Amino acid sequence: MRTLYLCSLVLVSVSFPGKVLGQQPSGGESRAGAMRVFLECAARGCDQNHFRTEITFVNWVRDLRDAQLHVIMTSQGSGAGLRYLLDFIGRGELEGRTDQLTYSHSNTDSDDARTQALTGVLAVGLARFAVLLGQRGPFTVATRVRGSAAPPALPPGLQGEVEDPWDYWVFRVGGDLSVDKEDLNEQDRYSANFSANRTTELWKISISGRGSYSKREGRYSNGRKFEDIRKEGSVDGRLYYSLAERWSVGVDGGVSTSTRNNQDLAGRFGGGVEYSFFPYPEWTRRRMTVQGLLYSRYYDYQELTQFDKMSELVWEGSLRWGVGFRQPWGTANFNATTEAMLHDPTNLHRISLGGRLSLRVARGLEWNVGGNWSRIRDQIYLPKRRLSDEDILLGRRQLPTNSRWQFSTGFSFTFGSIYNNVVNNRFGFIGGGEGFFGGRGRGGGWRGRKDQVRWPGVGEPARPGGQSRGAVRPWG
Repeated sequence: MRTLYLCSLVLVSVSFPGKVLGQQPSGGESRAGAMRVFLECAARGCDQNHFRTEITFVNWVRDLRDAQLHVIMTSQGSGAGLRYLLDFIGRGELEGRTDQLTYSHSNTDSDDARTQALTGVLAVGLARFAVLLGQRGPFTVATRVRGSAAPPALPPGLQGEVEDPWDYWVFRVGGDLSVDKEDLNEQDRYSANFSANRTTELWKISISGRGSYSKREGRYSNGRKFEDIRKEGSVDGRLYYSLAERWSVGVDGGVSTSTRNNQDLAGRFGGGVEYSFFPYPEWTRRRMTVQGLLYSRYYDYQELTQFDKMSELVWEGSLRWGVGFRQPWGTANFNATTEAMLHDPTNLHRISLGGRLSLRVARGLEWNVGGNWSRIRDQIYLPKRRLSDEDILLGRRQLPTNSRWQFSTGFSFTFGSIYNNVVNNRFGFIGGGEGFFGGRGRGGGWRGRKDQVRWPGVGEPARPGGQSRGAVRPWG
């Protein structure tokens, strides 16, 4: 009976959350003394940012040892979609208390419907354990019905904070070693990364660094040896401040090195302002921002450039715009960027447009389309000498180009039984090897089906010049 009651409550809370669960401000002023929760996501479609945004009556922690409640979210393939299992495991004062809730998602439902329903199921489970700790309601999920008004938000910095001995700093270090040898080919790669981040209502601070060294040796068809050595690395720092509900200002800088981009050393320092057309707490559902930036960039080149430079200092201005929506009909993201070097903006600039649309056309039918285009006139780092065949074939140097574009589209159509109750795990995928239990695989860590947990590699590749170009992204 308890399961039936919880399912009914979830259904009502997702449809009319404000009326059933009461009203609670969307900030963190009521979080002092709230239950500490560690969420472990091992399921497809687990949007932790959305959960943290919408469920505000608990304290989300990043380490299991700090938690009073451990939530594990997993998913299993079923007849017509996915079945989600949410296991609630008490710790400390809640030791010995457990619970499990389930949610079935049909492949014909939209991603937005899945996210909203999972938020409601998770909130109901959390509310039960919060009551056991003596926490008083109301327990509100910020998800609103379509067309309802947004709850008023307090100015940044006034939502309240919890006591933290680390003062909101989070540190991370990582490394990777890869060795791949054959009789006629050998490739070694080493990489390391670190980061330090501090995020509050007023401040956002990020310091990060990454580096990689790769060496490849092999032989041509005539028996002659070749060697390919690449070095990439960068150190970046960012500092952003919340001026008002929709205004932010920030500065960032960094240094990098890149064999591919002919840069022994590249440095940048600058900053700008950002305006959000929608309140920042609504970022997971809708967003539209515009940024105006100004940077000073210094380059020390490995080889003489096409402009007869071995080093130079340039100023660059940039204007960026981005918009994104996640609605029952699907998701949409579009961006536009223009960048220009101020000493010669007519001849040295870059313009980029991009976007992706995933549209739920009809029941069970989804269509997606995406692409990007760039007009490129800012490759001042290209070497003057003619590139060798090895440089081109091995991709050791960036090639000159005036434009770059990419386009992709596809669809999926699901039809048949509407029932999604049965789960059968016989002969499930276990990864690796060949035969019944998986296709031909090649290293890179364990990877299961798309609806199961994935273990990606640590860190990300170093970005040429210390900064991705031609893409709109939120600061930080």
